[in-house]
Amino acid sequence: MSDFTLEPLFDYPQRQQVLDLAREHAEDVDHDKYSPFDTLRTLGSQGLLTLGRDGSLLPQVAVGFDLATECASTAFSLWAHRSTIAFFDALDLPLPDGLATGETTGTTAMAAAFKDSSGVGEIQVHATHVEGGLQLNGVISWASNLYPGGVVVLPVIVDDAAAGEPTKYIVQTRVDADGFNVKYQKGLLALDATESGFIKIENLFVPEADIMTRDVPGFLQKILAPFLLVQSSFCLGLGAAALNSAADHLDVAQGIFCDEFATIRAEYERLRTEITELAEHPQQVERRRVLQLRLDAAHLATAATRIELATVGGKAYKTNSPSARRLRESQFLPVQSPTEGHLRYELSHAQ
Repeated sequence: MSDFTLEPLFDYPQRQQVLDLAREHAEDVDHDKYSPFDTLRTLGSQGLLTLGRDGSLLPQVAVGFDLATECASTAFSLWAHRSTIAFFDALDLPLPDGLATGETTGTTAMAAAFKDSSGVGEIQVHATHVEGGLQLNGVISWASNLYPGGVVVLPVIVDDAAAGEPTKYIVQTRVDADGFNVKYQKGLLALDATESGFIKIENLFVPEADIMTRDVPGFLQKILAPFLLVQSSFCLGLGAAALNSAADHLDVAQGIFCDEFATIRAEYERLRTEITELAEHPQQVERRRVLQLRLDAAHLATAATRIELATVGGKAYKTNSPSARRLRESQFLPVQSPTEGHLRYELSHAQ
């Protein structure tokens, strides 16, 4: 047995409600019978989707962490939504109606922009100028929170840009806009309820007013910290829940896993300190530190869910057990953008 406890990253008045809501619906979310956004809208009505828009991001990071200790799918949906809010804030643009409360959902389709910036991928949505705006064609390989009426932020390559003009823009559109065609992906290991899918864009019109910025490098620099800090928070929360479960079974096999548990726990404590420090002053975050945090938090979640399986034993192998759910959720982290390969490439080239 261990004295490990699930301590909050930051305490806030609604914390118990956050935990209770996520726990109550975790199994139904996992079976795609309940939408994570039903929980998020409840939290949004209390201002819990817009914490840290100025100053410390730690309260928002703490909400993501707490959600993930009970349901990583809901925490993942929070991350994608909160990132969309951060995109508007980075450009000093007003939030679309309903985004602050979750009545309107937010989708980040920015993976291609980050990959293009790093040289590990390309933007696959092309734009040409037409009267009053842009016409878009192309594909987005993966995005989530794809609910009708939701706001989508994405990068485009402008094929007919004039000489000397930027050729990459960031634009916004809506999930149900004409020409925005979603093929929802189901049968996933986890996250089936997150409304994730592949998108084919055909002759989609984006008015001039929905071109958010033509300074893509500057935009990516501003959004990196909130994007990765909230993402790291749900990796860490998932790992914390697994360690909490494993801690109750360390007497298995005469305590053979105690030393390994202690090593993983020490890494968890280090990452708690790291994310807390970085989230307090997100505007000052060093790029390499936040990239490393995200990679390490994902590795922590993987290691923690593995030792949970090993210590809890056969009952953790049942598909409807919380242990099995956490194990499946952790397997998403190496492929979530930025993927493990992308992060490792970035870190190998970071100064």
